[in-house]
Amino acid sequence: MGFGLCVLGYLLIIFDSFYVGVIGWPLLAWGFYKLGRVRRGFYASGAMCALCALYSAAELLALAKVIELDSGGDLYFALHLSYILLGAFIHLTYLLSVRDIAEEGGALKIAMHALSWLAFSELYYACCAAAAFMVRAGNTGSEIAQTLGNVIVIMKYVIGFTNLWFLYGCYTKITTAAQMEKDEEILRKIEEKDAKRRRKREKD
Repeated sequence: MGFGLCVLGYLLIIFDSFYVGVIGWPLLAWGFYKLGRVRRGFYASGAMCALCALYSAAELLALAKVIELDSGGDLYFALHLSYILLGAFIHLTYLLSVRDIAEEGGALKIAMHALSWLAFSELYYACCAAAAFMVRAGNTGSEIAQTLGNVIVIMKYVIGFTNLWFLYGCYTKITTAAQMEKDEEILRKIEEKDAKRRRKREKD
């Protein structure tokens, strides 16, 4: 349905510091696009993932010295802050969409977990935004900045793998209303075939 692609893509973006986001973000975008057929909110998540892929590509090109990005310049700050905000909105739209389809499929536990992971994810991105402004202001040497930096590193992997596990749970457990209708249609056709065979045997 799309969750499988999202699991793979999300695994890669957890390690985006190794520049694998150029692969992870497109995979996420593709997965969300497929999920958009079930809930339109996923289309917005996919579009924002595509923009994040451009940021990852720019960082990779800067590493290869194809383009120049001054880490202390206005352009880099604007790009980095946009990247953080996109991440926050991606999690907002996809987790709310997951909650909706989980409720439709009767998976209320997953729906509640979606809201919990949303709160933790948005807290992480708020910390990232605060850190970006601290770096911009030149306050990287303060005790608060160093503590915040350590917290962000821990949160990145804790929340990253928590969301990854959550997506895997969606992949294995969620049944949408649309999927249930398909399953019912398949069962109906099987029952019709069995009924035809029984009538044929009775005539013979």
